[in-house]
Amino acid sequence: MQRGCHCHCHCHCHCHCHCHCHCPCEGMARSPALLLCAQFLSLTGAQPPLLTLDPPWTPLFEGQTVTLTCGPPDERVPTVWSINGRTSRATSRLQFALPSTGHNSFQCQRSGSEPSPRIELNVSDDWGVLQAPVQPVLEGDKLVLRCRGWRNTRPSSVSFFHNGELLRGPGGQEDTLLLAPAQRHHSGRYHCTGKRYLGRFKTEPNEVVVHELFSVPELSVEGPREPPEGSALTLACVTRGSPLRPRVALRHLFYRDGVVVAGPQGSPQHLLQALALPDSGSYACEARAEAARVQKRSPPVTITVRRVPVGGVTLAAQPPGGQVAEGEGLVLSCAAGGGTRPLVFSWHRQGQDQPLARGPRYELPAARPEDGGHYFCRATDNVTAATSPPLQVTVVVPVAGVTVRAAEAAGTEVAGTEGERLNLSCAVRVGTAPVAFTWLRDGEEVGEGPLLALGPLGPGHAGSYQCVATNRLGAQRAFQQRSPPVALSVTPRGRGQRRGRGKGWVAASPR
Repeated sequence: MQRGCHCHCHCHCHCHCHCHCHCPCEGMARSPALLLCAQFLSLTGAQPPLLTLDPPWTPLFEGQTVTLTCGPPDERVPTVWSINGRTSRATSRLQFALPSTGHNSFQCQRSGSEPSPRIELNVSDDWGVLQAPVQPVLEGDKLVLRCRGWRNTRPSSVSFFHNGELLRGPGGQEDTLLLAPAQRHHSGRYHCTGKRYLGRFKTEPNEVVVHELFSVPELSVEGPREPPEGSALTLACVTRGSPLRPRVALRHLFYRDGVVVAGPQGSPQHLLQALALPDSGSYACEARAEAARVQKRSPPVTITVRRVPVGGVTLAAQPPGGQVAEGEGLVLSCAAGGGTRPLVFSWHRQGQDQPLARGPRYELPAARPEDGGHYFCRATDNVTAATSPPLQVTVVVPVAGVTVRAAEAAGTEVAGTEGERLNLSCAVRVGTAPVAFTWLRDGEEVGEGPLLALGPLGPGHAGSYQCVATNRLGAQRAFQQRSPPVALSVTPRGRGQRRGRGKGWVAASPR
């Protein structure tokens, strides 16, 4: 059809339609065209148009005038019509009188679109008919049924029947039955009885189908049905929409033991993070089309969270390694890699029956030498328990009270005779072993160990002697203390005499 063409269509029996067109375009004359002469174009791309029928009922009566509209009414859009399987081009709106009784099928396709859904229409010449919507009825819709007498007259004393059972008795001029919202169980065979001026009538049954708006949801568990504690699990509410109405907005809810735990929400998924034993239960999901007042719940799915035995118990110390100097603080921490929360921690020391304390931390604010020993922690969930490997706690006492002793001496000075031998010894009052000793003469190192043997004495042995005591805390920390200096003089043989023989002397560092 060219732009500017105007058509009037008239349909005869069996829906054989003829169209008379007038086109003011150049080269076109007034001539008849057979409506069912062109091929039905197979166009794809845009969404299919909505094909509507006015009046929107089936069956209708022979001779009734109906209007078919393909999408928004716009005569400038080329439209291809399929009527009872035969195709032709025309405008987007057709109006004609229904032919004789029978079944009719209509479909249309606009330029650049897919074919519309079909409309199935029955034409009757009975004394009465039960009319149902010609468009598909889905859950949540308003289902309206009408009882009509011959030639579309309104009967009285109307009764409606569903699958042979009386649904509603006579109600004066009430020839309409409303079922809202429509549900699947409303599907079935309907008929009506009524009275008109020639007497009562009973209609033939009309099969009415209420289509599913969306399927009953299924709760999908993305993971094991018996997940371990602490793991995560994703629940998905899976539904299938109807191709008759694909764009339905759904809201989703998730239940555990009948109580809502998530939703309503647009997302069909629910994430369970860090599962705990109380998360066990019977789960279900619900999908709702709130605009249509349709809601459906999935069958339940049982999820059982498995208890994780206590294990992987570790003990950490600060300072690391469990070595600390006397008077300094030590903090022990206990952790478990697995186990049902909450966990109870206790602290123990080898050789003691009673626990030292409870809790994930144990602190020695000022460590003493007697605090040394093997420590371990225990974790329990009141069902299972596990123990950490023991940690050796060492309290290092820094060296103090360094003294130097000689067999023969007086005060902090000692005199030796040339040719004799002299032994100096070094000791500490306190200090955690091992203790290293270093000897200095006039600030220069001359020996190691607790004993310094000198001799035979000569002038070169004279000088100021000190002992340096050292012990360590790990590899990075050392404690040192020096003794008071001791002055050694060497007298040539034959001069002077020894003083304080047999009495000895001691040079001691301060505490």
